[in-house]
Amino acid sequence: MTQATLIHPAGTPARYVQPDEAVSRLRVPPEAELPPKLRDIHAGIRRKSGSVPNFVTALSVNPASVLRILTFYEHLFDPANSHLSDLDRELIAVVTSAATGCSYCVFNHRPALAAALGDRVLADRIARNHEDVALAPRERAIADVVHKLAVAPHHVGTADFDRLKALGLSEAAILEVLEISAFFSYGNRLTIALNVQPDAQFFVDPN
Repeated sequence: MTQATLIHPAGTPARYVQPDEAVSRLRVPPEAELPPKLRDIHAGIRRKSGSVPNFVTALSVNPASVLRILTFYEHLFDPANSHLSDLDRELIAVVTSAATGCSYCVFNHRPALAAALGDRVLADRIARNHEDVALAPRERAIADVVHKLAVAPHHVGTADFDRLKALGLSEAAILEVLEISAFFSYGNRLTIALNVQPDAQFFVDPN
């Protein structure tokens, strides 16, 4: 068994016990085997976040896969390139991932959604089922269309776009909503197929 220390509000350490499961169904190469560019990416992520997420580690069996997905992700989530807010983007990530059943990506993006909302409980409720939450009209319309795109894309239609336009989204913003959701559906399916194990930090109590 592997263990990661968690700190609870009272300051008493608890233990998250993770079974001895492989990070991925494919081989995970040691960093020493990776090409220099990918080792530099791993090092940069580690400097910023403290560790390399299992998703990146799992994809490193094919370095080109990591480079492709990270380049796309960094561009999509760069505010300078976006017609959407941080809240919009994280809402799309969580609702899409919940719709496809990708618990890894829900765990990964739920804290950022909580930060954007300023409400951890609300983020948790959205991650469980956004339809049960009294969202603002804009957020509800975005959540509804990306959920539909994830589970029944042929059902997305002009009425969905008209609803978003009426709430102030430009056509460029609507396309970006779809693009981010489609990106997460892609990442979700990779993660599910590889059975990427969740990182221990996903379960650290934020308090």
